[in-house]
Amino acid sequence: MARSSVSADFPHLVLPAGTIKEALYTVLRDAILDGRLRAGAKLPSSRMLAEMMSISRNSVLAALDRLLDEGYLTTQACSGTYVSPTIPDQVIKVQAHNQINFSIKDQKLDVNPNLAKDLAQWKQQQLARGKQIFHVGVGCVDLFPHQLWGKLLNQAWKKTYHQLGQAHDSQGYLPLRQAVCRYVQSTRGLNCTEQQILIVNGTQQALHLTAYVLLQAQDYVCLDEPGYDAARAIFRSFGANVHPISSDQEGMNIPEIIQQYPYTKLVYTTPSHQFPIGGTLSLSRRLELLDWAAHQQKWIFEDDYNGEFRYGTRDIR
Repeated sequence: MARSSVSADFPHLVLPAGTIKEALYTVLRDAILDGRLRAGAKLPSSRMLAEMMSISRNSVLAALDRLLDEGYLTTQACSGTYVSPTIPDQVIKVQAHNQINFSIKDQKLDVNPNLAKDLAQWKQQQLARGKQIFHVGVGCVDLFPHQLWGKLLNQAWKKTYHQLGQAHDSQGYLPLRQAVCRYVQSTRGLNCTEQQILIVNGTQQALHLTAYVLLQAQDYVCLDEPGYDAARAIFRSFGANVHPISSDQEGMNIPEIIQQYPYTKLVYTTPSHQFPIGGTLSLSRRLELLDWAAHQQKWIFEDDYNGEFRYGTRDIR
């Protein structure tokens, strides 16, 4: 008797194209949203529903589980499955979603004007470049040791896979920071500990974190011209006033910073290999920059661009 009363109230459903469980999920959800299955209505059992729709019970269970997870259905112990009582009686039909205006054509977001300008300029540059053979940051794939890399990667995986499910320090993988610490101590003469090392995804994340911590709106930043456009964009996005500094045969013109921009808070430089035109910041300029920064309490962001790559010579320190 219970079976006939439930099935009599249950609407006729036609499965659309697609996988069975996805199709059943869709028709049940739509029936709930358009009112054919009202809030609080009881559904047939999974076995009965499978018989009514001529599909497997596993497909029915998968669809019902998804609807339960998304809050469309609820279950009651020893009673059955019901349409959630929180579903309103009057709702907009899912099929009528095209009547809702989702257009943002005439809407404007409150975006930092400097960031918007830099993004627009970057987009134009990307469109103008198209496909480049000598693209910055892209190596020669043919020369990459794929087999050796795969072998070493597999070895590392076997040693550390059990640690993947564990919580890690937000500063980065500790063994990696310890290895970096030993390396810079021996090759750079830096007196540091692993607690002073932060592993980041790349230069842009490092710049973003640095700007977030050090800069406030209207602070002054100096960098090379020409230089790294992404650095300029990040500093400007935090409201900084960015001043381009010219270069000569000795590299970045440090006297120009000291004389014309003494109020500068941060200097971004690539002393080992000036980006993008090359060249090295002379020793006298480096010492001049360090002395000025130490006495005037300024920050230096040293981007060691290509500092680890040399051909037949020792690294520049």
